[in-house]
Amino acid sequence: RLVAQGLKRIRAGRMQPGLAALFAAAARDPRRASAFDFGFALGPRLNAAGRLADMTLGIECLVTDDIGRATELACSLDAINRERREVESGMREQAEALLEVLMPEGDDPPPALSLFDPEFHEGVVGIVAGRLKDRLHRPTFVFALASDGSLRGSGRSIVGFHLRDALDLVAKRHPGVLKRFGGHAMAAGCTLDEADFDTFDAALQQVAREWLD
Repeated sequence: RLVAQGLKRIRAGRMQPGLAALFAAAARDPRRASAFDFGFALGPRLNAAGRLADMTLGIECLVTDDIGRATELACSLDAINRERREVESGMREQAEALLEVLMPEGDDPPPALSLFDPEFHEGVVGIVAGRLKDRLHRPTFVFALASDGSLRGSGRSIVGFHLRDALDLVAKRHPGVLKRFGGHAMAAGCTLDEADFDTFDAALQQVAREWLD
């Protein structure tokens, strides 16, 4: 009901300046606004700020009453989203190169994947993990170097493999390897030291061997 009523108002032109500016930046017509516009046109532009820059840009865009400021912010968010797509594309290429090393031609992928490269960007590791999971149908973690020197990973899973429970089992079997972890069945995150990456990789693969046929 909230979505239906919100879309009805937006189609009638009743919306915050920031929403109108985001529709314009995404080249979408608010008179034909749909849930798709919010999920795949406006949403990614707001999310990109949190991934690569400062999430308050998106918040300010939504709450400002200044039309000029809203337009400026929407254009900035659009530019950040284009940068996010370029970063994601570059990371996918790097990940593909790592996969070629892990899986020589003709080899099956391991039961679970953990990938790290010093050049990976922390803001898009989850997106890349999801793309690789979809392609290989394996639970997948992608790690990037955080500002404090630790590795921060984001994982995506497949049906039948509860990712948060898998991390819990890794933490019990290898105390101290995971500094922090959390999530749910299909998506989770964790933090570890770079020196513990290989231990984590092997431990996650072992859980996958036990849980997946």
